[in-house]
Amino acid sequence: MAQSKQHTFERLRDIFPPAKASMRSARSKPGVVFDPAKCSGCGLCESVCASGGAQQGAPRAPRVHVLRSAAPGTSFAILCQHCLDPQCLKACPNGAISKGKDGIVRMDKTLCVNCGMCVAACPEAAPLRDPQGEVVKCDLCGGSPACVEACPNGALTYTKGSRKLWIPPLRWLCQAVSFFLLVIFLVGSVCSVNALTFDIACPFGALQNVFSTQAILLTTIVSALLLMLFTFIFGRAFCGWVCPFGFILDLVDKVIPHGLFRLPRFLRHRLNKYGVGIGGLAAAGAAGTQGFCAVGPIGTVCRSYGMNSVMAGAETAIIPALAAMNLGEKRSWCRYFCPVGATLALAAKIGLVRIEIGAPRCKKFSCMRCADACPMGIIPKEDLVQGVSPTINMAECIMCLRCVSACPHHAASVRFVWQKKKTRTGSIPQACAERKGGAA
Repeated sequence: MAQSKQHTFERLRDIFPPAKASMRSARSKPGVVFDPAKCSGCGLCESVCASGGAQQGAPRAPRVHVLRSAAPGTSFAILCQHCLDPQCLKACPNGAISKGKDGIVRMDKTLCVNCGMCVAACPEAAPLRDPQGEVVKCDLCGGSPACVEACPNGALTYTKGSRKLWIPPLRWLCQAVSFFLLVIFLVGSVCSVNALTFDIACPFGALQNVFSTQAILLTTIVSALLLMLFTFIFGRAFCGWVCPFGFILDLVDKVIPHGLFRLPRFLRHRLNKYGVGIGGLAAAGAAGTQGFCAVGPIGTVCRSYGMNSVMAGAETAIIPALAAMNLGEKRSWCRYFCPVGATLALAAKIGLVRIEIGAPRCKKFSCMRCADACPMGIIPKEDLVQGVSPTINMAECIMCLRCVSACPHHAASVRFVWQKKKTRTGSIPQACAERKGGAA
């Protein structure tokens, strides 16, 4: 009876596919991080791989190749990056390449016909063709790469792709607390919040007040400069961690997919928000009142609770209307139209902090999680594909730290302007292209 049940279970297991891996295991990205500054071009990694790797089997063609250069720090070790979205897997006509639940990209030699399509598709030409014409690739020795252990200078480091998982819940908690404080407990007071003995005012609201009253009050300027000083030190953290409308946009992005449409090209320009700001100041001067605050989404959200709520009025219709732009691109309002963000951007541009994404730990084209995670779309994938560390425009960065938490190799970090850069400005696509041409 027991054997019959076991046989039935095995039959069902064959008929029905196994359950999908958990989100964490499906997104795991192990790999070998290469630091060119430590590489001497000795080729010991090639030798140990050719001797059979961690399995110490029969001699074989090495799965790692070193592009040697006489200048220090310019040699490069080329090996499979086990990409998050492997191009070799898509290019293989026989399905010989697969990505396991452990994140390792493997090649099944029983299915491979050595056509070389994977070599042509790989940006780094990591699949190699040995002297006999057989295509081979690194499999990380099953999770314990021998080349890493053999490297005498520590230029190769094995990583399982751990992420900084504490950042997202901390950001959501901070956004939620800020939302309830500004919307429920400090109803309608986002333009000026009393903190201890200080008044903290919205800088754009303070500018509108100056234009509408034709008078400059020292207390108003000082209260506005406090938030500008905060931005100068911490970047546009207000936009990423405090803004109540930004919190709504992040919630919308969680439940509704984006990319369903695109705004017209003339609206998709980051300078538009400065134009909106200038128009708002001009309107305040002409009308003698802070017109934008009456219709702006931040103030509207903060006035949407309590006995004096205008939830049933036409004013709050601006909230779902602007939030609907998230169906096109994440945080479209923040990217292209928000005059408050434009005002804070002036301080963030010359601020003390920056986001740095780059060498020696950045895996560039094989990952690009930072570019996918960025809600402001300011991390250029083109640079990552070319192997160049991207320069982040801090005037557009909202310091949400999604890139830092998404990077499995800790290549994204927050640094002060006086700290030495760790990024690599050079690229190696030409060398890889030349090797690919010779290998295919």
